[in-house]
Amino acid sequence: MAPGGNTALAGALYSVLLWQLALLLVVSGAVVTVVLRRRGTTGPPGWVVPEPTGRRVLRISLGALWIVDGLLQAQPAMPASFVPETIAPGLAAAPDWLFAVVDPFSRLWLQHPVAADAVTVWIQVGLGLAILVGGSGRLARSVLVASAAWAAFVWVVGELVGGLTDPQASWLTGAPGAALLYVVASLLLLLPAGAWVGGVAGRWARGAVGATFVLGAVLQALPRAGYWSPTGLFTILSGTAVGGVPAPVAAPIQAAATAVPTHAGLSNAVLVAVLAVVGAGLVLGAFPRAMSVAGIVICLFGWWFGQGFGVFGGTGTDPNSGLVSILLLLSGWPWPQVATASSSDEPPVDDATERTRPRSRHVIAGVLALSCLILLPLVAGVGLLGPQSAQAAVGDSGGVVEVAPTAAPDFVLTGQDGRPLAMRDLRGQLTLVVFLDPECFDSCPLLANQLAAAVRALGPDSGSVSILAVDVNPVFNTVADVATFTREHGLDDLPGWHFATGSTAQVGAVLAAFGEGVSVPDVGMIGHPQTVYLFGRDGSELSVLNDTANDDLTEGYVALITGELRAHL
Repeated sequence: MAPGGNTALAGALYSVLLWQLALLLVVSGAVVTVVLRRRGTTGPPGWVVPEPTGRRVLRISLGALWIVDGLLQAQPAMPASFVPETIAPGLAAAPDWLFAVVDPFSRLWLQHPVAADAVTVWIQVGLGLAILVGGSGRLARSVLVASAAWAAFVWVVGELVGGLTDPQASWLTGAPGAALLYVVASLLLLLPAGAWVGGVAGRWARGAVGATFVLGAVLQALPRAGYWSPTGLFTILSGTAVGGVPAPVAAPIQAAATAVPTHAGLSNAVLVAVLAVVGAGLVLGAFPRAMSVAGIVICLFGWWFGQGFGVFGGTGTDPNSGLVSILLLLSGWPWPQVATASSSDEPPVDDATERTRPRSRHVIAGVLALSCLILLPLVAGVGLLGPQSAQAAVGDSGGVVEVAPTAAPDFVLTGQDGRPLAMRDLRGQLTLVVFLDPECFDSCPLLANQLAAAVRALGPDSGSVSILAVDVNPVFNTVADVATFTREHGLDDLPGWHFATGSTAQVGAVLAAFGEGVSVPDVGMIGHPQTVYLFGRDGSELSVLNDTANDDLTEGYVALITGELRAHL
């Protein structure tokens, strides 16, 4: 995954998370005080039985993973870059049914990026804390059910069913998805303690990882994936090496990537055979210790060379499936076990059993965990119900960028009324400059109307703002062309609207003065900049905005542009 990402919303995200954290502390403190006063320090003690080792390994691992995922979701680039960099690339080629499921959620995220990210952060941190608190009662089981449900949602929406619909899906890069393994882990933790003591749960944990190995062997062997070619494994390894991992970690990956093309077929055959043999051994339960060790080694290789440890690059959402598989194998290790409690009131006959009272710290930890899991996502989720804000446009475009005041280029073109129009004629007003094509039927009308709506939103102050659109179409560049665009898109009633045109040489000089250019294909619409330039009353440049003309984010762009205009009026 490419490093970096759009961090324009980092400040807004951290501001929201901090005040929600303050709310958590206040509410949790009040609840804990009430609970402890009512509970007191007396009461009948209960029998406590040690948790089976494998279950404890898996519970602590899953809880820690959810917390790590929540913290990764709070990275600076996440609100703005999660959908464009994580979901959109795969969604573009997804089958229709998957697109229909995922697209509404991706649009919701784009329209409310900070609120959506905050909800995700708190759900995952809350799940992690609640699972770490542990317990075997109804509440603890409900948390595990919630963990399985949320992981399934993440698997479908966030991981696009683990990338399995991609023809180039590979076990090396994480298929069938870390979130699917979270589902498995949550369900295993729902099994009674007897299943862990008897080894059933451990066999299922090993078998689940083995099944991913077998599936990985199939994916790696499919001819359509291209992994038998010299570029197949090379593409995966080289992509990992440049994906933001530290240099000492990347060096062995790059060395392997360089060596693979020479022996592409053999390299892939070895990988397929190892995955198939070890996977079958884990599924069938043969030589559990040996196969578990082999599986851990294979997973470590895939986690390093194919997944780059999952967390680097600025937009990693989890450590990826390699680490989760390792933790499942560790939980499925044939650990020595202790006896479990029976259904009677008597404790099991076991020296490890102790008689104790529930401790206050467990109550406090439980309140904090459930507040993160329930209260804060509800509070953060209120932002998803409100109108689209300027944050949506900031997340999409990077926001308004203030620039050093420089004089506007001086040029003379012809307005839609047929009269000469010079840039200097607009002095005394704030002026928005944009480049449009009068024959364009998608982004140009949208961008023009976003600017017009932003100016109209100023009310009485709208007369202090002009919009100067420059016609960049070298064929449709007459006064009639820009006048028709103005009329057809309802812009002729806006006094400050100017759509200017000129010869190819004149417009080319204007584009060059702004450091812009256009591309004119043989077929299709002209490619031109969608940058909006704002000039002050004295003609000096104040700021720029790279508007992507996203129809779903029109309200956000209008709010963003209006806010910038108000700041300079």
